[in-house]
Amino acid sequence: MHFSDLAILSSILALPVLGVPHPQAQSHLPDGLPSPDTTQVAHIEQVAQGTLPNSPAPTAISNEGIVNLKLIAFNELFEVAFFSELVNNVTNNVDGYTFKRDEDRSSMLEALKAIVAQEELHALRANDALKHFKATQVQPCKYKFPVQNLESAIKLAATFTDVVLGTLQDVVERFARGHDFDLAREIASVIGQEGEQQGWFRALLGKIPSELPFLTTSNLNFAFNAIQDFVVPGTCPDLNEIPLHTFEPLKILDMPGPRSQNISIEFRDPDDEARNPLWVTYINQQNVPVVQPLWVVSKKDKIVEAKVLFPFEEHDLKGLTIASVTKSAGPFGDASQVANHTLAGPGLITVD
Repeated sequence: MHFSDLAILSSILALPVLGVPHPQAQSHLPDGLPSPDTTQVAHIEQVAQGTLPNSPAPTAISNEGIVNLKLIAFNELFEVAFFSELVNNVTNNVDGYTFKRDEDRSSMLEALKAIVAQEELHALRANDALKHFKATQVQPCKYKFPVQNLESAIKLAATFTDVVLGTLQDVVERFARGHDFDLAREIASVIGQEGEQQGWFRALLGKIPSELPFLTTSNLNFAFNAIQDFVVPGTCPDLNEIPLHTFEPLKILDMPGPRSQNISIEFRDPDDEARNPLWVTYINQQNVPVVQPLWVVSKKDKIVEAKVLFPFEEHDLKGLTIASVTKSAGPFGDASQVANHTLAGPGLITVD
């Protein structure tokens, strides 16, 4: 599959962008995950073009390090489910996932199968580490993916990979604070791998491969909530074993473009927090979070619709911006401080 053929993804598809909704994913994962046997692991490594690390595991780990591993396993199992279903849709020529040329389809499958296997190894490594440290391993959930065709699937993959790249920054910092230095180095290698994937997704969508000079940072809690948007409620065997906060969901009702503008948002407010002032805080690049007051337009059955300024021009909010409704105006020094005061989030905005 040549790069020039992929400048615009839809140009290689045999069907228009509109497709039929594809089936809801289940908790069944390929290759015996989350507990493959030795033969299955060897097959995964072959497809992944590389192996699980064979260096000895550290003898000790911090409490924050355990939380990191649980979040990583939770995310990687979700990614395995997403990409394996995408492979299944392309393999079986599901409407919206067919190609004009067989060579484009073959090249796409070769790349996607490698991604599935690489994410499988990430999940195995995190769960194996949890087992080594005698912590509860993370089990898969049942998942639902709001995509209808290859183009929408790649757009979603680019969005959640952006969040992963921001979250792994937080993971490395937490490992470093806990003196989990060996694990920090290993995660740094995964950041590079995820960045390579993200560059490919962006190229497929007709964008330049590298999004920003300094990628938007995030926090484990925001990733934890973003993943739950794709989980069938009540299907995670051990969600309560991951000691992170669950926020109210936040919807961005009209995605902004590359200009400053008022946008509409929607969130659930079970405790009537909107009686008091609320704000929307934007996390973008490696900059100090930006806080804007919101004003409530309507509230019904604990669902609030509000408007808020997206100050694109003043703060150069290019690339991924993570938005959250906060109960404080700050000022916030970093994404972790924002998470500590979040009512609803994350809302994910990307402006290229």
